[in-house]
Amino acid sequence: MPRQNIPSYRLHKPTGQAIVVLQGKMFYLGQYKSKESRAKYNALIAEFLANDSKLPPIRSRNEITCEELAVKFLEWAEGYYLDEKGKPTSSFDICNLSMGPLVRHYGGNGVSDFGPLSLVFLRDKWIEAGTKRETINKFCSTVKQAFKWGVAHELVPADVLHALQAVDNLKAGRTKAGEYEKVETVPDEIVDATLPFMQPVVRDMVQIQRLAGMRPQDVRNMRGCDIDRRGDVWVYKPFTHKNKHRKQERAIAIGPRAQAIITPYLIEKIDEPEACLFSPKDTQRLQKVEKRRKRKSLNKKGRVQPSQVSRAIPNPSRPPRDQYDKNSYNRAIYRASIKAGIEPWSPNQLRHSAGTEVRDKYGLEYAQAVLGHSNAKTTEIYAEINFEKAAKVMREIG
Repeated sequence: MPRQNIPSYRLHKPTGQAIVVLQGKMFYLGQYKSKESRAKYNALIAEFLANDSKLPPIRSRNEITCEELAVKFLEWAEGYYLDEKGKPTSSFDICNLSMGPLVRHYGGNGVSDFGPLSLVFLRDKWIEAGTKRETINKFCSTVKQAFKWGVAHELVPADVLHALQAVDNLKAGRTKAGEYEKVETVPDEIVDATLPFMQPVVRDMVQIQRLAGMRPQDVRNMRGCDIDRRGDVWVYKPFTHKNKHRKQERAIAIGPRAQAIITPYLIEKIDEPEACLFSPKDTQRLQKVEKRRKRKSLNKKGRVQPSQVSRAIPNPSRPPRDQYDKNSYNRAIYRASIKAGIEPWSPNQLRHSAGTEVRDKYGLEYAQAVLGHSNAKTTEIYAEINFEKAAKVMREIG
């Protein structure tokens, strides 16, 4: 079998750019010896060889580049993927992470130059980087979404999108991409051993989430105005939740034990019904109170030393937030686990623990009611019946 010659990576002296010549046509790759130019060279050569050493179609002068498409798509996504507070959602983060490699490897190419082999190349790069299979599928779907958006706005030829649809999602067990580990329950004794090492606000969040079987975002978003306290079992309807964009309503039953933890926060923020009950500001304030209580370095008059007073002044460059986000809540639990000498666990495991307990005691149907699981066949009547089942459970265990 004859050896296939691979076109070389070369310097174009007049411009200082890296180039590669394919079938007599010169392709500029960017600054010579830069990482970006090397990446573009590797991508172009991979496609060239996979396409039986044939050049991709030449784009027309009026055609936009992949970088231009990515910029326009992200501008649209930034205004589309917003929560009720006007903040970008995790879907926008996926868009950002998907467009980065597209721009890095194919930014200067015309959109017509980006075909199925280009998408497969990006997919392979994500596999090499250790990205999990489900996330890679999300990234690939988002790249297709960008081109679909481009077709709808007459920026991308329809046949380009049609060709990209031929690239299937990675299948479990049929790829080198790794899989996410299944979220396991965390035993109550592990949680109890970690609680003493948490700040009071985070400790209360963990206990409420475990008792009510909430998702982490539900406890982070809890506000007084979203809780109906007229019955013996409170009804908490988060202002935003995982399936709200599907027009599904989420009603969470809050039992007596969780109510006892929440009540002091409701009293403290009675004049701020739309404020999140649990915030880093509260954590910082309680930390200062505790430090002052334990402080021994007082002057002769029993007052705090001036040097320590200055330390209490908040840092204006990093003011505490009004609400815990996903990372800060996870990080607080992780740090407490390390201090306790315990294998780190995540807040998602608390929900699984609650679901397992309810299923063991009351059955699968009640577990679905407590966790708020539903499908397209669930009617509003069944949803009401399910909440009554959830309320029954929370009267006993929540």
